[in-house]
Amino acid sequence: MAPPPVPPFPYRSRPPQVLLVVGAVLLVCAGATLASAYDGPLVRGALLLLGGGAAAGSARAARSGLRNSAETFAATAAGLALAGSDVPGRLASGEPLLPLVLGAVFLLLHRLSPVPAAWPVAAWVALQVAALRALDILPGALRTEAILAVALTGLAVALFGRPLVARLVMATAVPWFAAALLGGSAEAWTAAPTERWLAVGLVTAAAAGLLLARLRRPLDPLLGPPRLVPVLAGGGTGAAVAGASSAGGPVAVAVAGFAGVLVATTAAGELSGWRRGFLLPVAVTGGVLLAALSVGRLVARAQWSELALLLVLTAAPTVWVAVLRADDRPVAAPTAVGCLGGAAVLGLPAGWASTAAVAVVLTGLYVVALAVAGLVERDSRRATVRAGAVSAGVAVLLLHVEGDRALVLAHLAVQGAATLGWAWWTGRAGHGSDADTDSSAAWRVGAAQLVLAAWTAAALGGTATVEAYSIPAAAGLLLAAGRGLLRDASWPAWGPGLVTAAAPSTVLAVLSADAPRAVLVLAAAALAMVAGARAGVRAPLLVGAATALGVAVGLAVRALPWPVGAALVVGAVLLVVGARREQAPVAGFAARLADLR
Repeated sequence: MAPPPVPPFPYRSRPPQVLLVVGAVLLVCAGATLASAYDGPLVRGALLLLGGGAAAGSARAARSGLRNSAETFAATAAGLALAGSDVPGRLASGEPLLPLVLGAVFLLLHRLSPVPAAWPVAAWVALQVAALRALDILPGALRTEAILAVALTGLAVALFGRPLVARLVMATAVPWFAAALLGGSAEAWTAAPTERWLAVGLVTAAAAGLLLARLRRPLDPLLGPPRLVPVLAGGGTGAAVAGASSAGGPVAVAVAGFAGVLVATTAAGELSGWRRGFLLPVAVTGGVLLAALSVGRLVARAQWSELALLLVLTAAPTVWVAVLRADDRPVAAPTAVGCLGGAAVLGLPAGWASTAAVAVVLTGLYVVALAVAGLVERDSRRATVRAGAVSAGVAVLLLHVEGDRALVLAHLAVQGAATLGWAWWTGRAGHGSDADTDSSAAWRVGAAQLVLAAWTAAALGGTATVEAYSIPAAAGLLLAAGRGLLRDASWPAWGPGLVTAAAPSTVLAVLSADAPRAVLVLAAAALAMVAGARAGVRAPLLVGAATALGVAVGLAVRALPWPVGAALVVGAVLLVVGARREQAPVAGFAARLADLR
């Protein structure tokens, strides 16, 4: 037979416990009312005597093994003692000595009778009252230290006290920790340089205290979600360090930002097990916030050289993480490329680099990113290539804005050649369908880059010849097909490029009086037919034949007198229409002449 269920609180209490609680509440409330209504030494002395009697009753009940009575009498004694003092009327404005004396008495009673939990809780309350009163007496420079001392005292009790006492003390110590974090952070941003780093130490101590509290399981419900305390601890420390470093000049701000990145990346690369889950949010939050605040401060003050230094320093640990940790490589590798590219671009407003030099660095980063991406797994490869592509695009954009078309041509040619080389490397046999997808995209991008380079060269040469633009476009379409030129059906792979090359030249050869163009078009068509037949590829053979026939027929039509030419065109149209309507007659086309009206 199953045991009966335990009733919920307060129905599981026994009658003696109800009597004890009600009696204690009545005594303390009556004592507080008397103290507020008849303030004087006689009333307060009487309340202290009552409190002493309740304390004696608690000690006797504890020796007799009556835990409930001992706890209730101790709580009553503490309440009467506090009511008999000046605490209720002047919580934060009186002298701190009396609450300190009460706290010492409560601690002594706890040593004499350790059973009741009310003694350490009452001592903690008295200490907090004394601290609140002392804040008005202490100089402003010592207030944060005093607040932190109170918070750490509560932490010590919460870490080593019994669970009930720990929860009660920690619940009231959290505001002290928050005040220490806020006060220390404010001092780190506004105090003198030396005092700022002292404030950083205070904030770090407060953050460490909150983290220690997270290690004791009974305190978990009081500290919120598992990541809340680590994030607050890391964020508070990072903000304080950012404020303290701002007093040391822009170089110190840049170094502080790098320290934040270093902390975050080192934690991501080295922590494992439970330490990773516990400390990684602290390191990442603090490091990222420190780096972000440093970058924001440098940008706000237009200190571009120091910001470039920060980006270069940031790239170093990210490269290290990318080499050692494959899981973090998809983020670390492109971050390194982006940081180095950003540092190069910042050389322009800083004045220590020209546009041409910056473009060379960015294109070099693109080539290096492609080389690295060809050796890593697919996820890291794509992210790294995207970061390199951004660098390449910025290089061309800067040169275009500068108006240096010759350098635009050179950079597009280098980038296109590098992209095609990467496309060939990643599309080798045995690399899977994902590699084929990446390789196909790279063939198209590389072809587009080379086409733009060829068009730029044509514009620099000042040529107005159509073939200067159609032939590079055709070559780009052929290059975009990549390895499909050798293994896919000929028309999808070869057709678009060959038609793009042949159609404009064929039309101009027929319509213009340029005899050399017609000769060259016919020669190219013949070469395409012979090469297509030799290689067994259909598209060059058909496009070459159509081009040769089109040029021949067009030139023949042009050589005829206009009436004869018109007769040829009309006759051809009639032949086509007659053949079509014999096959599919409609309306009057199916009737005999005798049947027509």
